[in-house]
Amino acid sequence: MSTSFFIFATMKTELERIYALYLKHRVISTDSRNCPVGAIYFALRGERFNGNEFVLDVLNRGAAFAVSDDRELSVVANVIVVPDVLKTLQDLALLHRRKLNIPILGITGTNGKTTTKELVYSVLKKKFNVEATKGNLNNHIGVPLTILSMDESIDFGVVEMGANHIGEIDFLCRIAEPDYGIITNVGKAHLEGFGSYEGVKKAKGELYSFLQEKAGLVFVNGDNPELKQMGKDLTNIFEYGIETGTVKGYVEKKNSPFLSVSWYLQSKYNTNKIETHLIGYYNLENVLCAIAVGTYFGISSKDINDAINSYFPTNNRSQYLETENSKVILDAYNANPSSMMEAMKNFDQMVHSNKVAILGGMKELGEDSRLEHDKLLSQISSLNIAMLILVGEEFAGLSSPEMPTLRFNSFESVNQYLSKNPLKNSLILVKGSRSNQLEKIVPFL
Repeated sequence: MSTSFFIFATMKTELERIYALYLKHRVISTDSRNCPVGAIYFALRGERFNGNEFVLDVLNRGAAFAVSDDRELSVVANVIVVPDVLKTLQDLALLHRRKLNIPILGITGTNGKTTTKELVYSVLKKKFNVEATKGNLNNHIGVPLTILSMDESIDFGVVEMGANHIGEIDFLCRIAEPDYGIITNVGKAHLEGFGSYEGVKKAKGELYSFLQEKAGLVFVNGDNPELKQMGKDLTNIFEYGIETGTVKGYVEKKNSPFLSVSWYLQSKYNTNKIETHLIGYYNLENVLCAIAVGTYFGISSKDINDAINSYFPTNNRSQYLETENSKVILDAYNANPSSMMEAMKNFDQMVHSNKVAILGGMKELGEDSRLEHDKLLSQISSLNIAMLILVGEEFAGLSSPEMPTLRFNSFESVNQYLSKNPLKNSLILVKGSRSNQLEKIVPFL
């Protein structure tokens, strides 16, 4: 996709005018409910909303300017009317990214991209003034907002990129123009949009293609055969892994309950040890990736260790909680067949006399949904778990694993059950897609 797509989406003179205003009013908002005083409000349209309806209200509450595509608002002071507000936002971000002229690292992948982003951010902060994607602002709106949150004080950017269809990662690359990149892994997720597992690989691989085109550098897990195959034509890579790469590492302790990692550069006899606050051996590759980035950019081993040691996961991602009755592993932000099974295998290896798994249905699997849920239940049958609680219609009609199993349609019905039948002295895994809202079960545990 040519970058001219963006530059001419908005007339150049109009874009320059908006950019001049942006330099005076550095806060960009697309949320009419929480638009700060002095901000520039972009009135986006969606399937169920029209931001233009709130332009007057936002201006009355103190917004400096509004960008709208409603011609009737052209007579209103401080309203700039453009053909397409979303394209204008993307154009503005690209223009600003080029004016910034700083290195940007793009991160995508099926699993672990947000945790990897946070770990990389923590490490890079030891040397640079870094701005990174907030939360999960990783789509066609979030990436421009991330770029526009950077000012002249920032000397390194970390941009997370999400996708649910082919072409989206390339699209985001044409906005953020990363110089460095990471694909954490590829797995079965968003199959409804990607069409197949091969579609997932093609979509994620768009980051590699962009960086090859730009002569950028890619950090690659050398132990991952799919990533190695996808990156076989790359000319500029920095590898990490258990067996392969400049940075090597291994799990010292899997579940204490936290992951403990040892890593080294040249010799195993000169290792560094990190006691993380992450749950799950599968986070090893995320930790090694952050170490590789820090090593490449000249950050000392001590600072890398300190950064990762002090990182605490948030936002319902691999969080370890101790309630009055039990211990809880809360991993309810996202779920797909690969991440679900990795979480279950890790849970199986944890030592406890009464382990309970509360699993929510996996979304956006399209016609593979029933097959993947059935496969998950079949795999779970061999695991050492005292009780399984299934939440969501995706599990309806499927055979139960060979363990006590309860089924519910929603988190509300689970909470009703738990209020009358509390789980005590248990180790509980809560894992599911975001739309299941399984984090709302935690107060009942």
